[in-house]
Amino acid sequence: MTLVTQGDTLFAGGEVGDDYVQFSSALENKDIRRIVFVNSPGGDLWTGMRIGRMIADNNLTTVVAGVCSSACSIMFMGGRQRTFSDAFPVSMTYVGIHGPSDKYTKIVNPSQAAQMFAFYKRQMGEHFNADFINQSLFDMEDSGALTKVFDAYRFPKLLSYHCKSEQSARKDCNEFKNEDAYTLGVVTSVDVTPLELPSNFKVVQRVQGTDLSIPVDYDGPEYQQLRSRPCKSDKCKQTLDEYPTFRQHKALAFPVSASGYGVSFGSDSAAKAHYSALYSCNHVKDIPTRLCEVHLVDDFDVHGQLYGQAQKMHDDALQKLQPPTDRFYADEQYAGIFADAKALRAQKVHDITPQKIDGIQTVGTQALATWLKSNDPPVIVDVWAGADEAIPTAVTLLYGGIAYDDPVADTAYKARFQNLLKLLSPDLAKPVVFYCMSRDCWLSANAAMRARDMGYQHVNWYRGGMVSWKAAGLPIARVIVRAVVQ
Repeated sequence: MTLVTQGDTLFAGGEVGDDYVQFSSALENKDIRRIVFVNSPGGDLWTGMRIGRMIADNNLTTVVAGVCSSACSIMFMGGRQRTFSDAFPVSMTYVGIHGPSDKYTKIVNPSQAAQMFAFYKRQMGEHFNADFINQSLFDMEDSGALTKVFDAYRFPKLLSYHCKSEQSARKDCNEFKNEDAYTLGVVTSVDVTPLELPSNFKVVQRVQGTDLSIPVDYDGPEYQQLRSRPCKSDKCKQTLDEYPTFRQHKALAFPVSASGYGVSFGSDSAAKAHYSALYSCNHVKDIPTRLCEVHLVDDFDVHGQLYGQAQKMHDDALQKLQPPTDRFYADEQYAGIFADAKALRAQKVHDITPQKIDGIQTVGTQALATWLKSNDPPVIVDVWAGADEAIPTAVTLLYGGIAYDDPVADTAYKARFQNLLKLLSPDLAKPVVFYCMSRDCWLSANAAMRARDMGYQHVNWYRGGMVSWKAAGLPIARVIVRAVVQ
């Protein structure tokens, strides 16, 4: 973890590893009265247990800034007084609790949870809720199971909930409707601690792997040119005039070749505002779906970086691309128990995929790299949501691999998917290749099946995805996003 001392406060952030010695050394400073945990995903269980006990033995106060999960939650629970802070938005501020699993295999190991249970019970005192802790520590289908306990004392108020699997749909998770962080014993006070983080821990706002670094001059010619873009409504003109006054995080997008706009403001992060503005620009009621580009995020001009610079990265990466010596990488050729995929998968989409899909050609890493260097390359469609990296020449169809059990929801989603895909790859006779993270990702399989059903004549599936591409040491570029399905 990264440790920084300021006055009587020790700030600790990052993954929990072999940190016992550095914590012990830091706490030799007897002026320290408080430990603030900043955006830690957790890590080593026994380090967390030892540090949690050390915090309790030293009678220290603990504070959460952002996310504090797994082993971090144990350390946080060592605090005599425990509170949330105001350093991050409510949706990004929570304590995450789950039971132990093997560091390498990720296999759940409930036999190791007894000491955790005893520690939580001791620290929670009269607020200890055995059902809550038992559910959090033992009701786990995989290592990604998690109970999220939110800061319920700021707006908007969020319910705490438990998901027994990393891939549980939110609707299938158990909500603690009549409880909150205080009544469950996770925090000792409903007060929220005001906090100014050290520079080491301040989050740098980025979108698509790009730092926000070029400020907008709202009085300059560039913004005045944006304000003069064609508008068909008074609301559009008003939005362009008032954008500088909108609250953070905000973004402004425009269609590639049409009038109108897309806007978002008040998001939790610059990245969320960016994608929300794109979505609102892509999909406007009673107007044909269109591709869009983001021009402004917060008070920064990002258009040149997200599109001009990114396109150059794609061109350079394609120029450097040389097909690898082996056909397959990262075990992309091996499958699980599924010989074939018969239908879209709506749940547990991060799971081993079949080797083949009816009516769709599976392509390996060497074959795809060779194809991209040919005189007639395919259209590459990336549906891996949230990634900053892409295969050279890939177009990104963000959230393009989702499926729903609910027919109404799936029908609406399908229409958005089809409209955007037709814009990204309009020729049904031209080969198209779908990919996502790895062979353990059904999102690209879902997207390929939807394209097949739309009538695309040569649908291909790069099953190995970005994991196999990078395992082969092949060049990558930055994603270019003009289409958001969901």
